[in-house]
Amino acid sequence: MRKHLLFLLLTALCCNGLFAQDCEDDRPYRIAIGPKVGLGMDMGSHSKLENLDFQMGLGYQFGGVFHAHFGRRSELSCGGTGLLGVQIEAMYGGRSVKLDDATLTTNCIEVPMLAQLYFTPNVAMLAGVTAVKIVGTTPSQLHYQGATYGTGVIKGGDVMITAGLAYKTSINESSSLMIDARYNLGMSPLAGNFDTKISSMMLSFAYLFNIVK
Repeated sequence: MRKHLLFLLLTALCCNGLFAQDCEDDRPYRIAIGPKVGLGMDMGSHSKLENLDFQMGLGYQFGGVFHAHFGRRSELSCGGTGLLGVQIEAMYGGRSVKLDDATLTTNCIEVPMLAQLYFTPNVAMLAGVTAVKIVGTTPSQLHYQGATYGTGVIKGGDVMITAGLAYKTSINESSSLMIDARYNLGMSPLAGNFDTKISSMMLSFAYLFNIVK
């Protein structure tokens, strides 16, 4: 009986050493790409120039993500489990805010550029900026309290302040799932004579494929 226990113990130690050696031989980082989708709520600030009070509306986005996770949690940890990471995304989305019975929707190209601080190998805090370019708006006019406002002047962009949390879990050796919740603070008015700023809260899902490991 003792011989069997000793054999099992030695086998476990050997296997553990082999796995640790595999991790030591891999790269000290992971790079992954994949598709991403998100849903959220958009909020418009009070417009002083037009005296418009917007209400929350639904937002969406879809696109691709580049993700890199650096370092090792310990000497025996695999690469890509350390404290720091970066994430860059290329997204197309729609942001909407309501005004009485009308809904103002802006179609945007969004490029979030985020730094990540990992509390654990799976949980990270996100912080950075999201560059936004508005490529279209609907409807062409808004009617509010007897006045008509043209939305054709809305052709600008924004650099939003972004912060949130992310959770990443491995699916298999070559892929993982990432879920993140973030808040985007709008910093710029929609147009020079349309000074409403739009902020958003987003919940997103990304499926990542390791391309360097």
